[in-house]
Amino acid sequence: MKEFYSKIRVKDLAKMFPNRTKATIVAKALSLGLPSAKLWQPEENNILRKYFTKASLKELLKLLPKRSRLAILAQGERLGLKREINKPHLKINESYFKKWSPNMAYILGFIFADGGIVKITKNGCSDKLAFGVNQKDIDILRKIKKELSAKQALSMNDKSVHFAIYSQKIVDNLKKLGVSYRKSFREGPRKKFPTIPKIYIRDFIRGVVDGDGSINFDKKGYPTLSVCGKKNIINFIRDYFLSKFDIYSKVAQGKKNGNYYNLFYIAYRCNSAKTLINHLYNNAFLYLDRKFTLSKQCLKIKIKHRKKKNTS
Repeated sequence: MKEFYSKIRVKDLAKMFPNRTKATIVAKALSLGLPSAKLWQPEENNILRKYFTKASLKELLKLLPKRSRLAILAQGERLGLKREINKPHLKINESYFKKWSPNMAYILGFIFADGGIVKITKNGCSDKLAFGVNQKDIDILRKIKKELSAKQALSMNDKSVHFAIYSQKIVDNLKKLGVSYRKSFREGPRKKFPTIPKIYIRDFIRGVVDGDGSINFDKKGYPTLSVCGKKNIINFIRDYFLSKFDIYSKVAQGKKNGNYYNLFYIAYRCNSAKTLINHLYNNAFLYLDRKFTLSKQCLKIKIKHRKKKNTS
């Protein structure tokens, strides 16, 4: 403690003493008469008290040229100060979800399916919008990143790619549109579904399909389209397809080990699937490359129509 107390933050020092709390470490240091962060002067502490909460680290470094970034954070912690980190450190269009557009509707649908907003419990920090996909679908996160004018980097591990944006404004706007913390299908049944302008409904549904849907081909080579999600989303998609194309699907509930859970499905095949897939992906602005390619394959398939039985 004598060697490191004046050099590093109490938070980091606590890792060296796992059986001690930050409070006991500070108390022990005071009893030993250890200097705090190389004897901070009263005028320096006054600067911290005045600017630490809202000023950027770059501004604090200018105000305290003799101090390092870590030293400033450590002394702020010792003084009991907390920073308000409710703005993204990197550039991002924080007003993006305030105005409807085809791409905005698509990304909103993708968030309902394969994204989410996360509550951050750390004092002063904003909540975040987070995405995670398989590495083979990295293209969609790159497109979303570009669409949001985001400078935040994608992060990768062995099999997946993640993209996170810390912005309270974006999270609050998404909450107004019906997105809840964590996965949207875990929301309570009373959560209001967003009112989507009719002109953008197909873009919203395409976002849901790209996130939580599938386009496949059966043994005969005929296309199938299926979507899963929370009941209100699935009902919304089912009702839209029924009203626009008179194409119906039963809503099925997920079941595991004999127990039902809060996940629902709709599915279409053959000409019905081909019609819906063409509607969603033809002349689309934003899409997952892999499913867009499947949609093009689907349109090339010729499906024989069943002959109507002669009832006369």
